Amino acid sequence: MATTKSSHSETLRPVPGITPTPSEIPAAHLADLQQVLDRDIPMCAQMAMQVSEHLDRRLAVSMPLELNHNHQQTAFAGSLNALCTIAGWGTMYLLLRRLETSGNIVIRRSSIKYHRPVATSRVTACCLTVDPLAEQHFAEMYAEKGQAKLDLAVEISGEDRPAVTFMGSYVVTREDCQIGVFAII
Repeated sequence: MATTKSSHSETLRPVPGITPTPSEIPAAHLADLQQVLDRDIPMCAQMAMQVSEHLDRRLAVSMPLELNHNHQQTAFAGSLNALCTIAGWGTMYLLLRRLETSGNIVIRRSSIKYHRPVATSRVTACCLTVDPLAEQHFAEMYAEKGQAKLDLAVEISGEDRPAVTFMGSYVVTREDCQIGVFAII
């Protein structure tokens, strides 16, 4: 069972319905996510996106520059945006797997900043670590209302600082949920 900080102390308390963040992403979950992306989101296969686990146990999604470059032989901005969007979507997919549930994942809004050109042969986007309290709130709202949102940050690294930063607000609704996505506060 996951734990979280209480607002009145520094001790951690169990959070019902959510398992702790694993020390690693299960290989079966990564393989399942790759299959879903290739089968259900054709753009991912066309861009040759691959999922993996980053060194610090975050989801990483990468693509080859060779298939995703612009006229200047750097990564195409639209491809970078898609890569970041999918890294966030995949993080939500893995969270639902960890919560042992499912739902419809959509992105409600996003913003992206391109700080410098990306010219590495393999471009990788990593979703930053999710705050445990935000994850707990997501799990509680989803269990109670059948829908919830979570804001995620994704980065594409540069030489000494991020080359691209992305913020996305992802919404998940249960298949049986009758409330509209935009009713979420």
